[in-house]
Amino acid sequence: MSDEKKVPNPYGKLGGPEHRKKVEEVGKEVRERNLSTIFERAIGLLTGKKRYVDVAGVDEFDNVQELHQIGKQTKNRLPVKRERDAIEDIEKAQDIKPEFHPYNETDSD
Repeated sequence: MSDEKKVPNPYGKLGGPEHRKKVEEVGKEVRERNLSTIFERAIGLLTGKKRYVDVAGVDEFDNVQELHQIGKQTKNRLPVKRERDAIEDIEKAQDIKPEFHPYNETDSD
């Protein structure tokens, strides 16, 4: 038996290289719309807990104008359950539904 433990996400909260590349891409698109970007923006939930949205686009008055969640998609091109749950929680708390951006290809691509 090995003493090595499997690490679920060796890259931590910010995600792996593919995830980070997509975050930067989305951030650039947000800036092209003359919004400032905030990465890993904390969103206070109605339950008192927090979720972190990958990219928030804010105006010059620091008002959130758009939210973006980056993650894996299923074969049916839907966000995986973890991402669907995050999107739902964030939408309930902010009244803005985060736009989902997949960073993985599907078998049908």
